[in-house]
Amino acid sequence: MSQGFRLNEKEKNEIREAFKLFDIKGEGRISAKDTVVALRALGTEPDKEEVRSMFTAINKDAGESLNFEEFSKIMSMKMNQSMSGAEISRAFVMLRDDETERIDIERLREMCKEIGEELESDELLHLMRAAGATSDKDTIDLQAFTSMLSSTQQQAKPG
Repeated sequence: MSQGFRLNEKEKNEIREAFKLFDIKGEGRISAKDTVVALRALGTEPDKEEVRSMFTAINKDAGESLNFEEFSKIMSMKMNQSMSGAEISRAFVMLRDDETERIDIERLREMCKEIGEELESDELLHLMRAAGATSDKDTIDLQAFTSMLSSTQQQAKPG
């Protein structure tokens, strides 16, 4: 993959397994439709136009299917994209306290634990305050949450 995207071994294995799952005949190719299903199975929400655009850019022979290298490039591109504003808003709504419409440090800690990130309280507090948390109760609103996710996504991008 010469696109400059960095995937960890777990992500590479997930892509390999997804390709094998959809390459039912063992021909080393999967359809565009199966590519969309695989993208969704790996936790992304591509729209048809986005997939069509990626498919056309990667699949130079303009065929109806992708080989593993092409599939891998599309999956890497999508897995490395930043969250969209709509995705951030949906995540915020799921995490916020309905009464205050803010996220507190405890809920953020629970969310991190659920996704396998064990962060210390001082690390979470630092992230939240850097994003604009209110100091009285250490909570963040949608704007601060967006800022926090944007800064962590920028730090995670390959340099």
